Amino acid sequence: MKRITAVLTVLLLALSLNAFAADIKNDLESNMKNFFRSQKLTNLVPTVTVVKKLNEPAGLYFIKISITDTKNKRSQEQYMFTDGKYIIPEIVSSANNVSIKDSLVYEATPKTNIDLSKATLFDGKKGAKNTIVVVSDFQCPYCRKAHEILKGMLAQSKTDAAVYMISLPLAIHPKAVVYAKVFEAGLAVGKDFSDDLYATDQATDSKTDAQIIDMFAAKSGNPAKFKSVANSKEVAAKIDAQAKYAASLGITGTPHIFFNGKGVGGFNPDMYGMAIKDMK
Repeated sequence: MKRITAVLTVLLLALSLNAFAADIKNDLESNMKNFFRSQKLTNLVPTVTVVKKLNEPAGLYFIKISITDTKNKRSQEQYMFTDGKYIIPEIVSSANNVSIKDSLVYEATPKTNIDLSKATLFDGKKGAKNTIVVVSDFQCPYCRKAHEILKGMLAQSKTDAAVYMISLPLAIHPKAVVYAKVFEAGLAVGKDFSDDLYATDQATDSKTDAQIIDMFAAKSGNPAKFKSVANSKEVAAKIDAQAKYAASLGITGTPHIFFNGKGVGGFNPDMYGMAIKDMK
């Protein structure tokens, strides 16, 4: 009898929590819709997802707010906290100045099934215990920082991981495509030029594509093969296909890194550290 009573108590508590979570969702969506209408932004449609009730800080829920722009057919989402009345953008621990949002976002991020046949392996071995897929642009300043930090974290943790590249050359970076070609050509002759490409300076960036290919060919150990691969239609098609694949995953900016399928968008060293720590 006591066991039945305990089960019923837990069930009623769960139902009441679910009901309160539903109230939070409905109230927040209603309030946001009213605000958008008052601003004549009727094309914006809010959707609130209650991700988790927090034990600490007590009384708060971790939520995801998605705003869909029906006119321009795009959407944006952001994670926040709420008690049902107020929305709190961030919570930082006073003990260590660490955001609790990062760990909650990482925990809530669903895994993406990445087709590794569309990516380029450049560090580690196939079949490694863990897989890291970096969607990157060699001329992107934050990609450069992410590369340096990630490389250091992996070396320090001695994590068994295969690291793959999906090139996403951004239109704002005029040398991103040729650097991606150099990267692929280097691997074809047994050279990983990723460190060099992320460290290029203005002098290198100002060279013509042909001059850049010649410069790296001289360091490749096999200039003829290197140049043949770098200038090939196959490599150009591969880079284009990788960019399209990144777009199909909903990625529009770099860096975006998948740790065993869990994506971390933007430059976020704290989340990189959490992800690597989570790797067994």
